[in-house]
Amino acid sequence: MRPEIAKHTVNALPQPYSGAYLTTLCECTLLLLSMTLIQFPNIKKADYAIVSTSPSKMTISDNKKTTRSIFVIALQRKFLIAALGGFVSWSAMAVQMSATPLAMTRAGYHFAQATTVIEFHLLGMFVPSFFTGTLCNLFGSRLVTLTGLLIQLTGALLFQRGLRFNHFNLGLIIVGVGWNFGYVGASALLTESHRHDEKQKTHSLYEAIVMCSISIAFFSSAFIEQRFGWMILTGKIISTYLALAILILFVDTVLALFQSKDIRKSLPMDDEDIQTPA
Repeated sequence: MRPEIAKHTVNALPQPYSGAYLTTLCECTLLLLSMTLIQFPNIKKADYAIVSTSPSKMTISDNKKTTRSIFVIALQRKFLIAALGGFVSWSAMAVQMSATPLAMTRAGYHFAQATTVIEFHLLGMFVPSFFTGTLCNLFGSRLVTLTGLLIQLTGALLFQRGLRFNHFNLGLIIVGVGWNFGYVGASALLTESHRHDEKQKTHSLYEAIVMCSISIAFFSSAFIEQRFGWMILTGKIISTYLALAILILFVDTVLALFQSKDIRKSLPMDDEDIQTPA
């Protein structure tokens, strides 16, 4: 919807693009106002906490809660792989998505054509969400994340075929699908790296890492595209970046397969005690 609005408002004001920016600002303001109308229930932790009456279980639970800091969680291999998958998926996608309109304008395409490419890219990003979770259950979150990065690499290499409209359009659709697989798979893997009482701080750290990757990508994409050009950006910089991440995730996936014999099976947390109540 937003790209279509931009098409019709890009020249609405004397200054080019100012109409599109103003419309986006109004849209975000309306969104913030609508969010203030939502009433969220005040759910206390004590209302849904499960209290065990077994002394042995209470002792084990208390010991676990006192020994798991955010640093211990963040140093787990499972968390590191999830953070790597989320960071690379977002940053590689964001750089290519934000640099595509610049490259298309430089190649002689109109603003409406660039926004059409972004529209199809957004469909590629979110339509696979209907079945990506099922794929994580069937094949494991590690394999889905690895597949997502491979798909993104395919899209980046497709850009090397030329500067035709179909190259930009199809390439960015593939990048969007790869982002969905990579990010959803990494997010699913993240849930295996923490216990229930550690969810808030673990997800906060993960989202902070992901948001940093987005900020770096969006602020640097224009400079990189203008400094090195579209072909070097996608053919060398992004492709090498993705290839290194794919290598790391491939090694981790192979190790996980040898450890569990089933890639779908969740491995225990690095510091999880293997002990049963007496």
